[in-house]
Amino acid sequence: MHTDPQPRLHTSGVTFVQPAKHIKPIQFDCSAVENLCARVHHSVALFFPIRSSANVEQIFYDLKQGLSLTMNEHPIITGTLRQGDRDEFSVEIPPAPHAGAYFHFSDTSNDAGFPSFGELQECGFPYVDGDLDGLKEFRPDPFPTSEDGQPTFVTKICHVRGGIVWSGSISHLISDLGLGTAVMISWAKYTKKVTEAAGKPLAIPRQLPWPDRKRLLPDVESLLQIEEIGALNKNLKPYTVLDPTDPDKMVSDMGNVFVKAHVTEANPDQLEYFLEPTSGIWRFTPSKLQALTDAVRRVDPGVKLSNFDIVTAFIWQRFSMAKRGNSPGNEPQTAQIVTAIDVRRKLSPPLPATYLGACVDLVRVCADREVLVPHQDPWKGISGIAKRVREFGTAWNETDYMEMLKVSLRTPMCPGLIPRGPIDMLVTEHSMFGLGLRADWGGELGRSVAFREPYISRETPQGEVIILPTQPNGDLDVIVSAEEIVLERLMADVEMSMVCKNVCVRHNVLESFASMATKKAKL
Repeated sequence: MHTDPQPRLHTSGVTFVQPAKHIKPIQFDCSAVENLCARVHHSVALFFPIRSSANVEQIFYDLKQGLSLTMNEHPIITGTLRQGDRDEFSVEIPPAPHAGAYFHFSDTSNDAGFPSFGELQECGFPYVDGDLDGLKEFRPDPFPTSEDGQPTFVTKICHVRGGIVWSGSISHLISDLGLGTAVMISWAKYTKKVTEAAGKPLAIPRQLPWPDRKRLLPDVESLLQIEEIGALNKNLKPYTVLDPTDPDKMVSDMGNVFVKAHVTEANPDQLEYFLEPTSGIWRFTPSKLQALTDAVRRVDPGVKLSNFDIVTAFIWQRFSMAKRGNSPGNEPQTAQIVTAIDVRRKLSPPLPATYLGACVDLVRVCADREVLVPHQDPWKGISGIAKRVREFGTAWNETDYMEMLKVSLRTPMCPGLIPRGPIDMLVTEHSMFGLGLRADWGGELGRSVAFREPYISRETPQGEVIILPTQPNGDLDVIVSAEEIVLERLMADVEMSMVCKNVCVRHNVLESFASMATKKAKL
């Protein structure tokens, strides 16, 4: 008797996409600030609902054609990372047919054990870590590293029942949010044109000019001598120059960038668990966010405070309390947080808005630790903190910035500068990605309904807050990363839960989904 073979639960594949038109080979150095950026491929994910009758193969084909056109506009995503003697990076755009990027695909729609799009949506799209949350189907595999010969860009789509999960990952060594946003917008635009052209040829877009990175590559005469490093560290207050001849101190400097959580639990087995870094997502609904900002602004109506100022102030206070627990630990009396600001327009003369290489600086604000202790009038306390947050970047100085870049080019190793800690948290505001989130990809995809920034192939920070772009339904989602004990305290924090809701903390989504499915079956 003949039996039909069971369908494969998961199918996967990858194709190498080349530009629609050959790109002239070139190699250029990454700027000083790019070489100071985290050596990771920064990842974003978009979630698209689709009809059950949608032709997923056609979606992949349209996306592939759209990506090919995008490459001609932004050819840096076809490049390869190259590494020098100090571990500094450059980018090579190789000759055809080697210029391009890998586009991965997988299909889990036949797997009843894998969450559907609707089920993921019900759970708030709990995608925070592409390695540890069971959702590896959403990430390209293999995933690039920041090493010689690795690609600058990689991408993937995953078909789940009822939807498409799109992900794109760009090396932080070639840009900040600017390039990632531009690539999303361009790819959406050209994919939509492909769907509307219905097979007719499209004009190949004009290549945008290569960013002139020389402005951010100041001339230096020689590398630092070891004896100069100690003197610099006495004066270069926002940063620490790493000394490669003193490995113990170097490890200590890197390990003390963030304030450590205070743990009083006596069980040593639990101690390791409590101090393991993890991530979670908290959600401010439109009504809750409005209530928070209105209450804080009423304290001092004459002071202009943005939503960023207020949300950051609120999270800083609750985060600081969660770090210290029931009693003060060894945290410094001066609390400080750091953010990255765009300095394109601050330079003299300013860089053009179309400059898509990285152009950021880390700036910080400080406050006495007692300022973060909850006030008898909670909104007055948050207002006071928000006023401090408002000071981000107001004292920025171009001369100091360029001097820092020069020092970074002289360090014996690259990167040889790290932010001087301990800091409470690094907070970044990613509203710019909202332009990509709202883009129309045309055809069966249309517009996405959610946006995530998963950590993939990178360590989870012990103190990072990422304010995501406002979701299409008006929700403001915030990623919080810190030690396990800190997130547990935040979830139990009554003041936190009154203002925002925990969507998820990193967990194995597939195991959780299987457990819920079993419970439903028993009912």
